[in-house]
Amino acid sequence: MASFNKVLLMGNLTRKPELRYTPSGMAVCEFTLAVNRRYSQGNETKEDVCFVDITVWDRQADNCSKYLDKGSSVFIEGRLQLDRWVDKNDQKQRSRLRVVAETVQFVGSRRDGGAPAGDYGDGQSYARRQPDGQQQYSPDAMPQQYSRPRPAYGQPQYGQQGGGIPPQMPSQPSYEPQPQPYTRSVAPAPQAAPEMPEPADNVQGIEDDIPF
Repeated sequence: MASFNKVLLMGNLTRKPELRYTPSGMAVCEFTLAVNRRYSQGNETKEDVCFVDITVWDRQADNCSKYLDKGSSVFIEGRLQLDRWVDKNDQKQRSRLRVVAETVQFVGSRRDGGAPAGDYGDGQSYARRQPDGQQQYSPDAMPQQYSRPRPAYGQPQYGQQGGGIPPQMPSQPSYEPQPQPYTRSVAPAPQAAPEMPEPADNVQGIEDDIPF
């Protein structure tokens, strides 16, 4: 039969975390988380508060006891666990549901509760675990990377060996326009029209001899 046991909660602590140690020396931290739920009823908006007991083990228990306080905001990822015991007073069977946190993320800033942002696993969590012996750093503590400015395109690039001094370019000879001599153009003289040749025979004084 398939089963799935996963709980996601976000709320505020109602009391300061209580840190204890088992006989074997393992740390266990317990606190109560208040989760608010708002809903509308008619024209009114009401708020319902659910109180959930949270248990944190091992390394993250020490971190929760060190950084969390009453009113701190956290995001919990864990599983449900049912505890059963016999009451010593009336010898009756008692039971209680609690959430065993596998991942605790501090939502509030340092001003709210003095808790740095980050995730802390108990060694059994599958998400964002760090091996033993390594420190965990918050994003605020990470050094900023220096990015070297890129040169703009179209500008000359100069080497750094010469102290950033641009190389000297050879001087170009200058040319000045020389004045051209002005020559007046003279129109050619018009040529005389050729003389008409005289007729070969003189036709004056000749009568037409027209027969009738």
